[in-house]
Amino acid sequence: MAKAKKSGANGEEKDEQTVLQYLKRTNRPYSTTDIFNNLHGAIGKTAVQKALNNLVEQQEISTKAYGKQSIYVVTQDQAEAASPEELEKLDQVIEGLKTEVTGLKDASRQLQSSLAGLKNSLTTKEIQERLAKLREANAGYEARLDTLRSGTRQVSIDDMRKINADYDYVCKMWRARRKLFKEMFDTITENMPQDPKQFRADIGIEEDDVDISVDPLATI
Repeated sequence: MAKAKKSGANGEEKDEQTVLQYLKRTNRPYSTTDIFNNLHGAIGKTAVQKALNNLVEQQEISTKAYGKQSIYVVTQDQAEAASPEELEKLDQVIEGLKTEVTGLKDASRQLQSSLAGLKNSLTTKEIQERLAKLREANAGYEARLDTLRSGTRQVSIDDMRKINADYDYVCKMWRARRKLFKEMFDTITENMPQDPKQFRADIGIEEDDVDISVDPLATI
C-alpha cells in the first residue's frame, strides 16, 4: 500500500501526479529520459527525476537499475492487470534494454582498450623528434655510402698521426740495426783474406739497399 505523500509545493505535487498518471496510463517501464521525451517537455527533466524519486519513496512506483540507467514502472496494485500482449511487450522491452546494456558494455571495453593503446603510443611531438633523428642518421649513412662507392677511403687526422709516428719509429729502428750489422760484419771480415762482398754472397746475406730518405707513399 502506498505511503502518505509528504507535504510540498503545489508545483512538485502536480509534476508527481502528471508523471504518475502517465505511468499508470501506459503501464510500461520507462527511463527518466523516456518519460521526459514522451511528455514533450511539459515537465523539465530535473523535475521529472525529482518526481520519480518522490514517487518511489511514496511506493507509488518501483524502480530497477540496469547498468547506469534506472527504469521506473507503476506498482501493480496501482495499475490495471496487464494483458498477455502487454506482458509480452514488456518482456520485449526488457530484453531490448538488456541487449542495449550489453552492447554499451562491449563498446566501453573497446574504447578503454583503444585509450590504453593510445596512452602507450608516442605523442605527435615525440614521433616528429624521432623522425628528425632518423633522417639525420640516414643522411650520414648516405654520405658515408657515397664516399665508399667513390672509392675514396677516409682516414682521420688521429689515424694519420699514428701512421706517421709508426713509420718514423720503424725507419729509426731500421737505420740503427743496419748500422749495427755493418759494424759487426766489418769487424768479422776485417782480417779475412776473402773479399767481404764475396763472403756475404756465399753465406746468403743480402743488404737492404732501399733509400729510406725517399717517401715510399709519394707515388701513391
